[in-house]
Amino acid sequence: MVFFFSGTGNSRFAAGRLSEALGEDLRFIPETHPEHTVFSGRHLGFVFPVYSWGVPPLVLDFIASLPEAFFEDAKRCAAKVWMVCTCGDETALSPEMLARALESRGVRLEGAWSVIMPNNYVILPGFNTDPKDVEERKLREAPARIDSIAAEIARGEMKTDVTVGSLARLKSRLIYPLFRRFGIFPSKWRWNDACLRCERCSLVCPTRNVRIAGGHPVWGKRCVSCLACYHNCPVHSVEYGNATHFKGQYVCPLK
Repeated sequence: MVFFFSGTGNSRFAAGRLSEALGEDLRFIPETHPEHTVFSGRHLGFVFPVYSWGVPPLVLDFIASLPEAFFEDAKRCAAKVWMVCTCGDETALSPEMLARALESRGVRLEGAWSVIMPNNYVILPGFNTDPKDVEERKLREAPARIDSIAAEIARGEMKTDVTVGSLARLKSRLIYPLFRRFGIFPSKWRWNDACLRCERCSLVCPTRNVRIAGGHPVWGKRCVSCLACYHNCPVHSVEYGNATHFKGQYVCPLK
């Protein structure tokens, strides 16, 4: 089984390619009910984007909520347990973070890989989408990287092959907790007069946090800061306070 989370499509593409290559069932975490989930297959894989140098809280919460029987079945089947994370540049201590979450459920993370793909985080000063040439280069290189990872997993070559980056402990152990506590403010999301009332922001929200009222989007309290609503708006109407003025948009074009 391959479980994945994705906002703008990078991890969705990676997870789909991996699950197809390995012949494993693919499950989108926001649409999966943990209490009804039964393990199947030869692999237990998790694919997700790096969030502020850590694992998206939604992914950690999902692992914590899976039933004990799920992990017992995975162990009985001797499933290979691995993760693949997509990132704009680096992972910091994301693999260690996921490993701790899995160890608390009685299973060991055996393999960890990262895939560098285009940046999409735009809601803090100094963060923006990649220049077009950098975006295109990352998109050209990603499929071969994913296929190489899939081949290693299929051969049972479990290892850690990630781009950790500099100041990893500072980023994952100080900045990430601050992001979890202070980095997600649903009240800052808004729309401007360019809004077409197309409702796309609501349709693409993975947690169904965006509803339409009076023809315009309204954000609830379940925001996970995936930025799908912002990046998918066809007229750049979705804004996060003043932080996203004049910043780019990105949705993964790979299928």
